[in-house]
Amino acid sequence: MTIKEDKRAEENHHTRWAEEIRRRNAVYSEESNWFPFVQNIEDVLERMDVMSQRFDDLENKIGETKGMIKNLRKILIKLEVIDDRFIF
Repeated sequence: MTIKEDKRAEENHHTRWAEEIRRRNAVYSEESNWFPFVQNIEDVLERMDVMSQRFDDLENKIGETKGMIKNLRKILIKLEVIDDRFIF
């Protein structure tokens, strides 16, 4: 699956999710029936949890990349490919 296809699938998933929320809101017509509202809130909280996990994953990948760059710099300095004074 390419990145473009992955993004399209994610957008479609979000669209279906939002349509489900809107459908439940349309069903929510009487004040005594709070179930659709509560279910919408639970879905939103679940979606926020997933996004939080994705942010954590991205943060970990960024940290790993920074570590690899530092190691590469050390190796290049040891091999005398770059000078010690070279900063990046």
